[in-house]
Amino acid sequence: MEDQTFLPLQQHPSFARALRRIGTTVSTSSLPQGGQVQVLRRFGLRFASRGPVWGQIPVDQRGLALRQARLHLINADTHDPALRQAGFRQTHSGAYIAEMRLDDAALTRAHPKWRANWRKAQARGCTIRSAPWDSERHRWLLQADLAQQRRAGFCALPHALIPAFAATARDAAVVYTAHLDNILIAAMLFLRHAPVVTYHLGWTSDLGRDCGAHHRMLIDAAQDFHAQGCGRLDLGTIDTHHAPGLARFKIGSGAQIRQLGGTWIRLPGL
Repeated sequence: MEDQTFLPLQQHPSFARALRRIGTTVSTSSLPQGGQVQVLRRFGLRFASRGPVWGQIPVDQRGLALRQARLHLINADTHDPALRQAGFRQTHSGAYIAEMRLDDAALTRAHPKWRANWRKAQARGCTIRSAPWDSERHRWLLQADLAQQRRAGFCALPHALIPAFAATARDAAVVYTAHLDNILIAAMLFLRHAPVVTYHLGWTSDLGRDCGAHHRMLIDAAQDFHAQGCGRLDLGTIDTHHAPGLARFKIGSGAQIRQLGGTWIRLPGL
């Protein structure tokens, strides 16, 4: 199933293996007709993010399947009437995410101003390199990311998850870097869970921002992942309030913007 279905990172078996490596309790529950859901257990509650993955379960049977999964909290991937039918109540509306289709036309879908930044990086002669994640070699990237988190006042997934995910398969975590005159100016980290790739984190210097390094890097990565048989690049959430520059970058790339299904809770015993 994982080879044929565009699973979000949070519902992919490799993510579950990585979580177990860092001590998180996670299990996979099978649903009727090929469906599944990966469940995290926290404080006695069963939580699913971006799931379940329904397979061929008809809509009118999904409510029963949700009850059988014994979930208490769901961050749903899509708007699903079965959640309310199964006794869940919505507490938060869904965030918006950007999903980039990987094919030969990826660049042509980008906004003209976004493509202009890509051409700027081409003209400046940025060199793009890629390498599998290496905890020693790429320690600097985690330090740079922590500094970004402190400045912006946000908290992301624990960095311990990155080497744990990298250990699940060859090239599961890939770092792209941009260089100008042999000076490191930008980087992006991707988590590969074929046929989907998820952008995980990035960093840029002022010089990298000025010459459009991330624009060039994203297209190079998209072309590489497409050549490897991947069909979608998940660029993550769109946050126009806390990260307006990153939101513009994702939207301008030509990615499809989609709203997730929101957060739903079902109290034990209901």
